[in-house]
Amino acid sequence: MKYDFDKVIDRKGTLSYKWETGNISYPKNPDALPFWIADMDFPCPQPIVDAIQKRAAHPVYGYSKVADDAAELIAAWEKKRNGWDAKPEWVEFTNGIVPALSVMAEAFTEPGDGIIIQPPVYYPFRETIINNGRKVVENKLVYDGECWKINFEELEELAKMPENKVLFLCHPLNPVSRVLSRAELERIADICLRNNVLIVVDEIHSDLIYKHCKFTSIAGLNKEVEQICAVATSPSKTFNVAGLQMSAIFIPNEDLRRKVGEVIDKRVLYIAPLFGAVGFEAAYKYKECEDYLEQLIDYLWDNYLFLDDYLKKYMPKIKCQKPDATYLLWLDCKELGLSEQELEEFFLEEAGIALDVGKDFGGEGAGYMRINIGCPRVTLEKGLKLLKRAYDKKGY
Repeated sequence: MKYDFDKVIDRKGTLSYKWETGNISYPKNPDALPFWIADMDFPCPQPIVDAIQKRAAHPVYGYSKVADDAAELIAAWEKKRNGWDAKPEWVEFTNGIVPALSVMAEAFTEPGDGIIIQPPVYYPFRETIINNGRKVVENKLVYDGECWKINFEELEELAKMPENKVLFLCHPLNPVSRVLSRAELERIADICLRNNVLIVVDEIHSDLIYKHCKFTSIAGLNKEVEQICAVATSPSKTFNVAGLQMSAIFIPNEDLRRKVGEVIDKRVLYIAPLFGAVGFEAAYKYKECEDYLEQLIDYLWDNYLFLDDYLKKYMPKIKCQKPDATYLLWLDCKELGLSEQELEEFFLEEAGIALDVGKDFGGEGAGYMRINIGCPRVTLEKGLKLLKRAYDKKGY
């Protein structure tokens, strides 16, 4: 099936968090065009729609369970897409990756223990650590003028501290949209192995890899590394089904898996969301969903090229860093010479477009904005024209 990603779908009136919470999310301009929260304005693959509609036709929506073949399907997908021979019996299911991170923070650490993050990074990492009474330990990414890199020397020193028990790794790196090389992953793994640091990795964007890059799961490096890893994944970004709230965690180490299961049971008995379970099975069962993904990646790459070209032609002081993955792009706005408050006001109030503010991802994000290009080209162009009008008005 050929998907039309150019088609504009009106999401208002559908309880869309992205399109219907402007008065809460950005009250200074609730009518701003949204390019922030990480879902797309595209339809999800037809097999998922069909499966959910078929189940919805049954009039009883009671407690549900995960499909019998769900773990086998996600394990097979992992092996096919990433070359990691993950096993179905390693899987624990959760209602999203952020809840999974919270569960693993409790399972693998004690109050006051350190959990290492690498800002600028997905901001729920920091929030999850704090909310669980653990200590945020920063291993800041370093920008070398071309791309963001791991500060391995600092990571080594932090890993040596016995109170630092876990590394929260976001791979691909979000928001800077980088795919780490195998050599970089091996170096991270070596540091963690030598210092008894567990690796909890969020790979939710690992399917959305552009063709100039190859993604490697850190757990797939070798059997020794596998035993210190917990890998969280989900169809939510891949197939635009974040509202289905269904994720899987691969935990190869039996003892670690037992600890996670105990926390899940202690907090609340996990019961799969009905349509999440249905959608999860369909996402990994039907070949058409993989065809959809390949078409989506091509469209997103063309959106990036369009945005990059538009900025270079009309707004050269705003630069888009070349992405390795995801529909979330990192804009360098430092040449505008604005304070953090002024930068936020420029985009939201003067241009009328709502983006994620770079500083929210950590201090290293100051001067940056994150834009979601998971939308029809005409929507992206509309947003860029609004930005250009504000840019020209400023006299840049």
